[in-house]
Amino acid sequence: MAQQIVTLTDYPHFADVCAAWAFGQWGSQRGGTLERTRQRFALCSKPSEDFLTLLMIDGECPLGMASLWPSDDHHRMDLSPWLAGVFVHPDHRRQGIALRLEQAIVSAGQQRGHPVLHLITDHSEALYAGWGWQTIERRQQYGDEVVVMEKRL
Repeated sequence: MAQQIVTLTDYPHFADVCAAWAFGQWGSQRGGTLERTRQRFALCSKPSEDFLTLLMIDGECPLGMASLWPSDDHHRMDLSPWLAGVFVHPDHRRQGIALRLEQAIVSAGQQRGHPVLHLITDHSEALYAGWGWQTIERRQQYGDEVVVMEKRL
């Protein structure tokens, strides 16, 4: 089967997969809980103007995800919306999936009338810079340097 980008609202049975990926990648080190992460993706599995999660699937196999959320940084509640939770399963990395998901979220942001998107990353600044994102802030958080970036749409 061919890879395709779908919404979590159309595939709500993948909400727990998304939650497991997100919690395993970010939440478990940062004081979050799996249950709170599940609640976030349950919210994303319902139609919403504020929350959107896109999945790259191959048949019935999820390969990666990316979300559009009102906030993804409790230190910068003044910024909205955010590209959040970009994750590609390790078995499917380096195939352009993250870029295709980022482009789909940017397109969704444009369709929703957003003039700018934001993101926070601790290890992928160069990747996002290559996709046209600009660094607007650096700070220490959870013992690592994090970077807040923006992309004008």
